Amino acid sequence: MHPRRTGFTFVEILLAMAVFGILSAVALPKYRLMKDKAYKTSLRADLGELRIAEESFWAENQMYSTDASQLDWRPTTDVTVVISSSDPSAGFQATARHTLMTGTECSTYMGRDTMSGIPSGEIVCGPASASPPVAGPPAN
Repeated sequence: MHPRRTGFTFVEILLAMAVFGILSAVALPKYRLMKDKAYKTSLRADLGELRIAEESFWAENQMYSTDASQLDWRPTTDVTVVISSSDPSAGFQATARHTLMTGTECSTYMGRDTMSGIPSGEIVCGPASASPPVAGPPAN
């Protein structure tokens, strides 16, 4: 009688690697989609919290702030928010981007008038503009 071998054959190992490869190929796009969704949620949450902080600032000063250090608010790690206003007593625009998610940005406008057809306070996410957001007057 021959001694019994323990372990796996080369074909069994190749088959296991193929199964793991197929499972990884299916799971990776789902994982990336979930990460992007989480990044977008953090952008929306930061802009929502900024809205609340700006309204508190307005209640005390009758104007909005374009300086985040004047507000009781801090963005999430890896999120960049730019606040701009041509008339701080009338409204402000804020644009947020996540450093780990390229190609998408979220923005909001708070004020007496609508801007670019977006109602005041609504947070809209979409393709990022070609250049990073810079402080300046909101577009009309």
